[in-house]
Amino acid sequence: MSNDASTMSLGTPTDRPEADRASVFAARTEEDRALVLAAQSDTAAAGQLFDKYYPEIFRYVYHSTLDHAVTQDLTSNVFFAAFRHLGLFRWRRIPFRAWLYRIATNELRMHYRKQKRMSAANAGPVDPESPAPVPSADTVAADSDDYRLLQRALLELGQKYRTVIVLRYFEGKSLSEICEITNKRDGTVKSLLHRALAQLKDALVRAGLTLP
Repeated sequence: MSNDASTMSLGTPTDRPEADRASVFAARTEEDRALVLAAQSDTAAAGQLFDKYYPEIFRYVYHSTLDHAVTQDLTSNVFFAAFRHLGLFRWRRIPFRAWLYRIATNELRMHYRKQKRMSAANAGPVDPESPAPVPSADTVAADSDDYRLLQRALLELGQKYRTVIVLRYFEGKSLSEICEITNKRDGTVKSLLHRALAQLKDALVRAGLTLP
């Protein structure tokens, strides 16, 4: 599976026209509704759901960890949990796609909590919600690709800020989709994005990347 880097703009992404988004959403919802129902007793339907959403969830997790091995493990956990609890999914609440993203976000949260406990045991207290150390000048020089600098800066953010940045600017999710995935109100998501962008830009400047 390819996870080639691509340049990310820190500006507001261009969303599809509302009518097009509604049409795509309706078609996906009907397709997923049929697949989810069938997948509760048909392994072929479950396989279709897996094939349909694995690349998307993998990409989301990878952009949040930058570790292929960890991403493979966490993505596998996401689908294991989803299929194990498929009978509990309710359409009236959120779309199946958003439900998968919620599970993935929870897996990421548990992963960083586990890292925090391991770090505390091995090297004293470390809070994953606090900024990580700024890369040294030598590290920055050795890794001059702007995208990699961006990814390093992204990992400095606390998880809640990293989550909304990845969803909005890497995954191209609309504000309403981010609200569904994070189970937060529109105003809260906008506030998180504003703070996250400010922190990310500061981190990029510290890393030596000149912004327009």
